[in-house]
Amino acid sequence: MLRIDSPGGSVFASEVIRQAVLDVQEAGKPVIASYGTVAASGGYWISANADEIWAQPETITGSIGIFGMIVTFDQSLDMLGVHTDGVGTTRLAGAFDLTRPLSPMVADLVQSSIEHGYGKFLSIVAEGRSMSVEAVDAVAQGRVWSGETALELGLVDHLGGLDDAVKAAAQKAGLEEGDYGVRHVQEQLDPFENLIVEILEQAQVRGMLPDNMGQTVPVVADIQGRFMTAMEELQWLKDPKGAYAICMHCKVN
Repeated sequence: MLRIDSPGGSVFASEVIRQAVLDVQEAGKPVIASYGTVAASGGYWISANADEIWAQPETITGSIGIFGMIVTFDQSLDMLGVHTDGVGTTRLAGAFDLTRPLSPMVADLVQSSIEHGYGKFLSIVAEGRSMSVEAVDAVAQGRVWSGETALELGLVDHLGGLDDAVKAAAQKAGLEEGDYGVRHVQEQLDPFENLIVEILEQAQVRGMLPDNMGQTVPVVADIQGRFMTAMEELQWLKDPKGAYAICMHCKVN
């Protein structure tokens, strides 16, 4: 069982996990992927070759695409009257100097690398889902889909939760119900994460206080609500390199 609840991450990390999945399959073991709330981009990459993919109707999946960015501060520095110059022995000398604008040649190299990665993503999905590259491209290009729509597009095989996927895995392995057990393998929490869990547990206890506590309960409920919202947003920040893209023109309510 491969349980996924991730919006993705780096291409390298995704490919390392996918290769581990392939190793399990080569050992003769079926791999069933089960999607949680989100299984997109790198989350889809690692499971594209699974024997079966299960998603919930409301799962956010897809996002088959790659993007890259190089930040430069030349315009900001120009506003301050700061400029840089220099001499190099090749056309790539100082190519990634953040104080200079990106040269057309370097921009083309970066774009070529992104397109190569996107092509590999399409090929992986096409192979895993028994689709043509053209068919995958038609539903890819970074677009996201609900689990229900993904089923219609052929990106997942079944709709259902983790329990349904576990039963499917048992059937693939030729096991009858009652002849197997389920062990959840989870990463150990670090001290900071344990602290967050304790805070959430305390907030839940306080949220169950009786209404005769006067104004305390509404205040605690408000604080708990704000805290939970902040924690939900933080859960998306899982990129191993800590790099994220923020749209400065998007309006989100």
